[in-house]
Amino acid sequence: MRTIAFLLALPAALFAQQSQSSTTVYDINGHRVDWSQSQTGDGRTAQTQRNLNGRTVPMEKVEEKVVKNEGGVRVVERTVRRYDNSGNPLPPEKVVTETETRADGTAVEKSTVYRGDFNGNLQPSERTVSETRKSGDTAVTETQVERNTLNGGFERVERRVAQEKSDKTSSERDETVYTKDTNGRFSEAGRKVVHSKAENGVTQEQVDEYESSTTGRLKLARQSVTRVSKAADGTERREVDVFGPAAPGRPIPDGEAMQLREKQIFTSQQSGDGSVVQVFAVQRPSVNSTKELGPVQKVSETVCKGKCQ
Repeated sequence: MRTIAFLLALPAALFAQQSQSSTTVYDINGHRVDWSQSQTGDGRTAQTQRNLNGRTVPMEKVEEKVVKNEGGVRVVERTVRRYDNSGNPLPPEKVVTETETRADGTAVEKSTVYRGDFNGNLQPSERTVSETRKSGDTAVTETQVERNTLNGGFERVERRVAQEKSDKTSSERDETVYTKDTNGRFSEAGRKVVHSKAENGVTQEQVDEYESSTTGRLKLARQSVTRVSKAADGTERREVDVFGPAAPGRPIPDGEAMQLREKQIFTSQQSGDGSVVQVFAVQRPSVNSTKELGPVQKVSETVCKGKCQ
């Protein structure tokens, strides 16, 4: 309880340009249940959550600070402290990220993840190096991922190559992930393609995700289509159609690769007092028809006050 009191009583000076949000969820009967709270500001975030026993316990605390920003080099240190469902602290994690833009325009980002043991000691466990080169409207990013091995050294375990093109109204990002196989060779393990386009006040984004299959080739595993629009009164509506191999509880139909599994609906509106209210609702396939969705079900409501994104 002391930890909770500390999180809720942090001085306002520590949360310059702060935001406070609270989330309420709805049970199967439509009753409101307080779920979580978050306070953010000045590089610090504190989150609390209601556990299964009805107690409010700390969930996560994040502190981010800039330790260097000179000579074209910026170093940011991010410390994450998580808690279990009873509010007991778990081993901490720290991420140190260094970004640099070289004279030829190449952007380099180096990140090291330190994970703590139950004694609180932090040890490096993962290193990532990304280089981004631009040519015209195209940017290519190559990323190497190394993880700590049992012998205490680091070994390259993953490689990613991403190509992104963009103009004033559209963008496309194509990223392929390569991992080591049993023979130590790197082979395709996944791919993600994102298409985005803005037209007539509506932004549409399609995400295609591929994963490895038994044939040794990548296959389409998930797909989502997002539409974002804003009304004259400032209300923003985001609809996300989520597709998969088959809708829940249904066999995979012949000749159809993807089926609509769920429609997610986010609405965000500013209230008269300046707070921002976001409502999350879903529609799932109807049990009576393979072509229709069931009724809209409200899942949660989040109210944010202050500097809300």
